[in-house]
Amino acid sequence: MTFWSRLRGLIGGQEASTPPGDPLSTVRWVSASDNPLGVDLLDCRSFSQSMLAVTKDPKIAESYATLRGSSGEHYRGRTPEDSKTCDCDLRYPHQGDTRDGPIFKAEVMEDKWDIYLYDGDLYFARSWTGELEYRAKIVIREDGAHVIAVTARAALDEADPSYSVAVVDYLIRSHLYRLPVPHPLPESIGKDPRQLALFSFSRYGRHGRFGTFADTTQLRVPAQQQTGKPDA
Repeated sequence: MTFWSRLRGLIGGQEASTPPGDPLSTVRWVSASDNPLGVDLLDCRSFSQSMLAVTKDPKIAESYATLRGSSGEHYRGRTPEDSKTCDCDLRYPHQGDTRDGPIFKAEVMEDKWDIYLYDGDLYFARSWTGELEYRAKIVIREDGAHVIAVTARAALDEADPSYSVAVVDYLIRSHLYRLPVPHPLPESIGKDPRQLALFSFSRYGRHGRFGTFADTTQLRVPAQQQTGKPDA
């Protein structure tokens, strides 16, 4: 049984069907005592897995299509605009060689991120616009991969640089390692599940299954679900 299957079983089975008139009606809070992660979770699955991401702006549609063929080379050495840097200590298992270039590319418009590796830095860009939002310094050794600093657009740090660190950690674990970790939720939006679900979809698209206000960098999935290298 996969971790997602176990999680679904412990919080009420498969995703509920999404009523066409109110796609947000199934978004709900799941208490820490009712899920294996032991933190309060916002269950966004029915919403995030059923919604289609579309744009009426032809320039954005063209940008998304053009970026599908980008190597990300133009991000090399760049930092996000008006950025702040926060030191951190994020560690991941890693085995084998690494190579510069794209390590995650959006396949559909419901994927909201492209991720690249160049010269020991990870670059996290929005898949629709190509805007660079995060840059993370990563050191890869025999004992694993170690992110030691995150640089983010100042507008994204929610007055707390640790939030940007948590976002980068989530993107690495969910998009590169394909681990079932929840995404961090910002305190500034409040706790209304509808508003949080809309925020989650805008940031993470179909990957935004569960959100939490807890420190997601400290959440660990069962060891048997972890892999030795990213799914590049």
